[in-house]
Amino acid sequence: MIPKATAETQKPGERRDRRTFRATLGAILDFPLSHFPLFLPGVHPIAAFFILRRLKRRGYSNCTVHTTAKGLVVHAQR
Repeated sequence: MIPKATAETQKPGERRDRRTFRATLGAILDFPLSHFPLFLPGVHPIAAFFILRRLKRRGYSNCTVHTTAKGLVVHAQR
């Protein structure tokens, strides 16, 4: 007898993680550098390292990335 596949259900009051691979990859490879602070919704915190590296290579200083429940907030100055 083959067991039925159980769908993962969300319990009332439980938060579901809304980070997506597409948002994280987009933040690493291509995000706008026109204005700061910049909010990147749905981006995994691991992307912060790559974002900071890209900003430094493009000549930005005083760069910081803050993690929130909804994504990342990027601060930088030229």
